[in-house]
Amino acid sequence: MNKNKMNNFLLGFSLLATSIFFQTCLAGPYPERPIKVIVGLGPGSSLDTVMRLIGQKLAEQMGQPVVVENRSGAGGNVAAEAVARSAPDGYTLMMSYVGNQAINPTMFKSLNYDPADLIGISKIASYPYVIISSLTVTIKSLKDLVQYAKAKPNLLSYGSSGIGSGGHLVGELFNSLEQTKMTHVPYKGSSPIMTDLLSGSLQLSFDTLNTVGPFIKSSKLNAIAVTGLTRLKEFPEIRTAKEQGFPDLTISGWYGLFGRTGTPAAIINKLNLEIGIILSSSEMKQKLAAAGYEDETYLSAAEYAEFVQAEIKRWGALVKLTGATAD
Repeated sequence: MNKNKMNNFLLGFSLLATSIFFQTCLAGPYPERPIKVIVGLGPGSSLDTVMRLIGQKLAEQMGQPVVVENRSGAGGNVAAEAVARSAPDGYTLMMSYVGNQAINPTMFKSLNYDPADLIGISKIASYPYVIISSLTVTIKSLKDLVQYAKAKPNLLSYGSSGIGSGGHLVGELFNSLEQTKMTHVPYKGSSPIMTDLLSGSLQLSFDTLNTVGPFIKSSKLNAIAVTGLTRLKEFPEIRTAKEQGFPDLTISGWYGLFGRTGTPAAIINKLNLEIGIILSSSEMKQKLAAAGYEDETYLSAAEYAEFVQAEIKRWGALVKLTGATAD
């Protein structure tokens, strides 16, 4: 983080901390009992792992246990429904992700909860997509990919972890931007995608570093590009899409903390501040960078709410482009 960013970061914290002090004096102490965070994916998932890292530090700072509860199902909607129907008191929260918050409202024709009943608290981590290819195709750059796909329409196939997943939508974004006709192949998870890429029966995938990193390091798969704003610290040799002349392919997934709408502003802001402190520590920055996450810029709760609304529009447009539906 450069000097100007750090100064803005500290100034924002200072103003927010002052506001929280006066609001808390009026609202009473928080927290007075354990905080439950519902995670919409199973134990051991990347979402779960990051929440447990954050939760441990949050418990230390706030003086109360942070209990992580996994409720997977319906692409995170089971967890979202539970929090949307909870009391707006800051004691039931949700660790969510881009698919749940920004994709599902468009992809599902009906939900058992109103997305407006969830309020953003803090952005926690962002992750770019890595465009990878099997070694059976000679594609080293995005320009190579475009040329190959246009020369052999419908012959290139890319895998994703399911219809409407981030990888699926990013692949269709590429098709739309470059007027290519790559064929989408939905899988049930990333593991079978890796198997088919290694065997050569699948040519491409738009996936996350957590999944593809080991195969890139062992030179079993070829990394074509990363869709983030900057190169990954763990893989500095992989050029960004923007560096390769494809700026419109800059897109990242993300994780964030949400609560029940109506939760007092003092509680929302306190949680936001505490998480900001955790994310600014060198220890947490190193752990997240090692796992392939991007360096985060601090967002206040209000800024995060604006970010989420913009992401709903962006990803929702991609869902409509593909015609993906979960119903």
